[in-house]
Amino acid sequence: MEKILIEFINTLDASHKKIQMSLGENSGFSRLTISQLHYIEAIHSLQYPTISEIANFMKISRPSATVGINRLVNMGFIRKIRSTDDKRIFHVQLTATGQQFVNAKQKALKDYETFITEALSQQEANQFKHILEKLVTHFKQSILK
Repeated sequence: MEKILIEFINTLDASHKKIQMSLGENSGFSRLTISQLHYIEAIHSLQYPTISEIANFMKISRPSATVGINRLVNMGFIRKIRSTDDKRIFHVQLTATGQQFVNAKQKALKDYETFITEALSQQEANQFKHILEKLVTHFKQSILK
């Protein structure tokens, strides 16, 4: 089991690197940390959130969110926009580069899904989905302990 699990993870990693290469070395995606990837995903999911909304969504402190967001602003993946209603509040939005990353990730996920459905029968694909759901639930429960 360990050998095939490592091979599966390495295959996903190689696929991810291939996507990064297709976007070009100058895209900056290869410099993103896991934490920064989570910020980009949160901003995309929340669509024009405030820093506080991002902090709540990610279950981190507002000062930590501010630091993380400012780094991504400096890297060119997101922009902060001051609220017209309350000058103390900033909304966060993906730049074209940030959106390009989200689009690439969505394409990669679609490609993974296509690969899986082509490699497995319908019954096997349903079993695989059920197993993944079960593993995700187990991992989430383990994290919350």
